[in-house]
Amino acid sequence: MGAVMRAMALTLMRDRGALMMTFVLPPLLFVLFAAVFAGTGGESATIKVAAARASDAPSAEAFLAALARAPDVEVARVAPDAVAVKVADGSADVGLVVRGDVAAATATPPLLLVTDPARTVAAAILSARIQRLFTDELPGMAISRVAAQIEVLVGPFTPEQRTRLADSVARAPQLVKESGAELMARQSVARRQVEPAVSYYAGAIAMLFLLFSAVQGAASLVDERRSGVFDRIVMTRGGVAALVGGKLAFLVLQGLALSAVLFAVAQVVYGVHVVQHLGPFLAVAAAASAAAAGIALPLAAAARTRQQAQTLSTFAVLLLSAVGGSMVPRFLMPDWLQQAGNLTPTAWGIEAFQGALWRGDSLAALLPSLAILLAYAAAGGALTLWLIRRQVRLA
Repeated sequence: MGAVMRAMALTLMRDRGALMMTFVLPPLLFVLFAAVFAGTGGESATIKVAAARASDAPSAEAFLAALARAPDVEVARVAPDAVAVKVADGSADVGLVVRGDVAAATATPPLLLVTDPARTVAAAILSARIQRLFTDELPGMAISRVAAQIEVLVGPFTPEQRTRLADSVARAPQLVKESGAELMARQSVARRQVEPAVSYYAGAIAMLFLLFSAVQGAASLVDERRSGVFDRIVMTRGGVAALVGGKLAFLVLQGLALSAVLFAVAQVVYGVHVVQHLGPFLAVAAAASAAAAGIALPLAAAARTRQQAQTLSTFAVLLLSAVGGSMVPRFLMPDWLQQAGNLTPTAWGIEAFQGALWRGDSLAALLPSLAILLAYAAAGGALTLWLIRRQVRLA
């Protein structure tokens, strides 16, 4: 037993890749996952707010200025009629219209939150931010506190004043309700009658399993090197380019088939509008599948053994999925992780699926996301070619 243990220890110590995957990657993944999930409650999330002022009251401008100074709120000032547009196209997490005097009792709530059903939690986070803002920077004085301060400054109240004050304090909820002093109201942008969370997670799960299926298919490179098939393929006409091109094309077709099955279930069971936007959906599915292949193939080409390829690929898939938004919507993450998510194909794939199936974007509107996904595919294919040609020269 001791000899077996010593042999295994020596094997592990001589394999730098195994050492890294055993002792370096797990704690790194833990740190990243902890950072991702620590922000899911919204406390550390920075939300993008499209804000507009539709009131001339001085308090309206003062309120928006104070909100813009909040460290966890990114305010973009727009015209009142543009707020719903910004929320609908996804450039803002939630909209805010200051339509009345926030320092006075009004017939209607002075603040209007414009929400996207796919991001209702953003409205809840903004509501909490606004309540905190009034508490910390724009504190409203409760009746009892105002009365107590006045009494200290000018002297005791008369018995009649004390009676009226006690009566007002006791009936404060009723008085507030009757005065129309509700602070916030909500309005949703128009959407189809589809559960927004289903639409989001259909794209999120699609990106997750496109990556997993791609790394499983790309791992055949390792088997082909060990069996000798690889050497025969690279010596044929087309050589390495034909090998990489064939695998890339197969992984794209495999991804299209996987997407078709997943989104067929989403349409039949939950009413996600896939057939109604078939052209944009197919374009996004093909580009996302190509991007997943562009991630998987270099990992397989760089690995020496199938086990090494599977471990490295699993780490990469979990990392890209967590940071890119497959597990938690990105706007709930800390700001630095939101920025890091922009570097992942997962984030762009989810955004493209959302645009095609939830917002109903045209192909022209989807072009930036599609271009980035295809850039991942092209870069991954080029890197795979370089790695394999390097291995052939070294052999």
